[in-house]
Amino acid sequence: MSKHPGEWNNEGIAFFENGQYNEALKCYDKALELDKNFIQAMNNKGNVLRMLKCFDDALAVFDVAVSKDKENTELWVNKGTVYYEMDDYESAINCFNIALKLEPENTNALSNKGAALANSGDLESSMKCFNKALEIDPLDVNARINRDKLRDFLVGRD
Repeated sequence: MSKHPGEWNNEGIAFFENGQYNEALKCYDKALELDKNFIQAMNNKGNVLRMLKCFDDALAVFDVAVSKDKENTELWVNKGTVYYEMDDYESAINCFNIALKLEPENTNALSNKGAALANSGDLESSMKCFNKALEIDPLDVNARINRDKLRDFLVGRD
């Protein structure tokens, strides 16, 4: 009996969590062979390609995924993260803005946008993103670490 797409996807997640990215990629590909519209498998494939530093391939996967599900905040955040890792902060910020239009209180998108803004030199807007993320979720570790690093940097410049 052959596996269902969801089983291949879950197997891929297990490999991904163990750092076995090439094995995870094979599983996501199997899932997508069986169901070419399986958004979660596309999302996972894009993330594993990002981890493998295959940025153009990851963007291609996310482009297909968002063309099929334009309202999926997670896809936009992950696509933005690929651009961020490519040092294309403007494209990253555009993706995070789309995610925030869909889900204004998405702390992951806010924190990532803040990091991209900081790296592009807009420190004031960056701080606003981190602070807003912390207003929404005071326990958001990424927003807190990024905000504190930025605050320390700004204090050091005075």
